[in-house]
Amino acid sequence: MLNVFVNKAPVGNLFKSTLERGVFYFGYDVNCLSKDAVSLTMPVVTDPYPYNYKHQLHPIFDMNLPEGELRKHLRIQFSKAVPDFDDLALLKILGKHQIGRLRFNLEDKGTVVVPPQSLSELMLHDGAEGLFESLLDRYAVYSGISGVQPKVMVRDSEYGTINRITHKDATHIVKTWNPNEFPQLAANEYFCMRAALYAKLKVPHFELSNNAKFLIVERFDLENDSYLGFEDFCVLNAKSSEDKYRSTYENITRGIKEFVSPEQVSNALEAFFKSLALSCAVMNGDAHLKNFGVLYSNTDASVSLSPTYDIITTTVYMPNDSLALTLGGTTRWPKAKMLMTFAKQHCNLTEFRAKELMAEVAEGVVTASYELTDYMKRHEFFKTVGAAMLVEWNKGLNCSIRHHPRIN
Repeated sequence: MLNVFVNKAPVGNLFKSTLERGVFYFGYDVNCLSKDAVSLTMPVVTDPYPYNYKHQLHPIFDMNLPEGELRKHLRIQFSKAVPDFDDLALLKILGKHQIGRLRFNLEDKGTVVVPPQSLSELMLHDGAEGLFESLLDRYAVYSGISGVQPKVMVRDSEYGTINRITHKDATHIVKTWNPNEFPQLAANEYFCMRAALYAKLKVPHFELSNNAKFLIVERFDLENDSYLGFEDFCVLNAKSSEDKYRSTYENITRGIKEFVSPEQVSNALEAFFKSLALSCAVMNGDAHLKNFGVLYSNTDASVSLSPTYDIITTTVYMPNDSLALTLGGTTRWPKAKMLMTFAKQHCNLTEFRAKELMAEVAEGVVTASYELTDYMKRHEFFKTVGAAMLVEWNKGLNCSIRHHPRIN
């Protein structure tokens, strides 16, 4: 059984049924306040919430379970000490360090301080082998974060020096890549995120290390010395992480209208449409349910769409890749006419406003392409992937965005 906390306030218990195989329950404490609900989809009620889908945890508790390299590392590290290494055991290991405001079993050892890491030194790292493996050894147990890409959560040793905040938990996400599978993935994501920035989308602060080994992203759920609530659209669609590709972009717009605060819905739909148009323009076939989310301070407060994150030109590595979710009943890359129809029918946009947003996307991609081209000239190791990205960006713009300058 795990004790569940919202930040540092106890709110309930998560436990595995002893009578029903593969069934998990979450029950609220009798004194839990409505604002401290663990999820927008699980308001405070008297009876416990059961969940029995494929022996998995409730979506809100499943949301941050590591995948890929991080999960493999943790399994190897703890398999002897924890023979029954299921999702509940994994959550117990990572419970004090999660994306969002939920924490688990805080009373076990009190406050746990994440070891500091100088991000400025990491940015200047000379490229010696084994650094990420060292970070993985050091920070895996502090990294309650999903995603297949190799990543860890770290605490910047210089965070808070300006405003004198003494923060003891993770402040940044450090991403790297497997050269045998996705060469130059960090730089790929960096320039796609630059396109998002130039397209006037809200994005977290991000930097590429000097040797392009690491993409360092500041956590957007961190506000002063506490964490905002964050829920991705797997949670909001009552799906586990493994079902992140089983939905539609139309469903996301319905989720925005249902869960985002009324005064925020218009802006959220605009931002979502622009983010989707950008993914089409840069040929990002990984814009799945977990790569969109909402933020809030508490479940009684205003709910907004989260910043844009995790954008990559996937067709560089998988030439036949397609949309992660269906749009208009298909995963084929949409033409501008289909995007326009989606904007009007599902995002409450006029044709004029949709064209404005698509023009901003095109401008963002073209502006980022100038930076990408300059970077290629100065870094031989990026020329192959960078040139392929420019080809894919031209394809995406030609297919999905009207009236745009050509990328040279």
